[in-house]
Amino acid sequence: MSYSKLLEYSKRVAKEVDKFMLDEVLVGEPENLYQASTHLIRAGGKRLRPTLLILSSRIVGGNEEIAIPAAAAIEILHNFTLVHDDVMDMDEFRRSVPTVHKIWGIPVAIIAGDLLFSKAFEALLKLTDRNVSYDRIVKSAEILAKTASTIAEGQAMDMSFEERTDVTEEEYFKMIYKKTAALFEAATKIGAIIANAPENIVNALAEYGRKIGLAFQIQDDILGIVGEEKKVGKPIGSDIREGKKTLIVIYALKRATQSEREKLLDALGNRSISKEGISGIVELLEKLGAIDYAKEYAIKFSNEALGILDTISTEDAEAKEMLKELAEYVIKRIK
Repeated sequence: MSYSKLLEYSKRVAKEVDKFMLDEVLVGEPENLYQASTHLIRAGGKRLRPTLLILSSRIVGGNEEIAIPAAAAIEILHNFTLVHDDVMDMDEFRRSVPTVHKIWGIPVAIIAGDLLFSKAFEALLKLTDRNVSYDRIVKSAEILAKTASTIAEGQAMDMSFEERTDVTEEEYFKMIYKKTAALFEAATKIGAIIANAPENIVNALAEYGRKIGLAFQIQDDILGIVGEEKKVGKPIGSDIREGKKTLIVIYALKRATQSEREKLLDALGNRSISKEGISGIVELLEKLGAIDYAKEYAIKFSNEALGILDTISTEDAEAKEMLKELAEYVIKRIK
């Protein structure tokens, strides 16, 4: 599958959502703060989360134009997390450009993230200009606020795992739900709510979003190890240098011999490890079957998402088709 329809549509969504964000929401002074806040947005990206929100609205008969402020809110909140994540991980590149803290320094990056957090709610409240009922806006704001808290919990879990060698798969799945999948879930849920979908459909679309969010994060973990740096947009092996306990690492530690385990633990969290050292660890992870194991889980979650879509009757066949494409697209580079 070429995913051409989905990718063309996400480009159109990106253009409309970016215009709304940059012209109507992310404007103000001082100039350097707004430059820092919009830096990653201007660097591009596929805008999967806004696309997901709009398609989830369309599938239940919602209007694309009405959904734009909510789609912008989701994307702004996402960028808030990226700016702060890059500070915490001390990453130097994101979307193939220098990170915000690398250009403007850590203090400005922190404030830029804070600004984005508040602007996400400002964007969402602009739904009042598009005749969305107050009760639906309040429900959407509640979801957005809870999701922000959930993401913070997931990030804290992820950081705490770096100091541990006994992280379980169950803990990992809970962490990636909070850190990543919760925002996908929020996008599908809010999209359905602003289109006034019945509760059972809202819940089904929320579950679809959760499943593809889980698949997306596992794919991200895989690409962080075996992807191409140019395509991924950040240094390969950074998860190993930071000591991240991904599903790949958890499985490998469980399967490794004593000497292999020691080799892996010596590499995890070693920020000065060489590229050759990273390559050796990647070979070990492949030998232990850890990367294939993670791929199987990503495919499983993607297939479960597709199954959920089949249960939803639609008022927009094109939107449903693209949501199916999206469930497959999130794992397309790891099959």
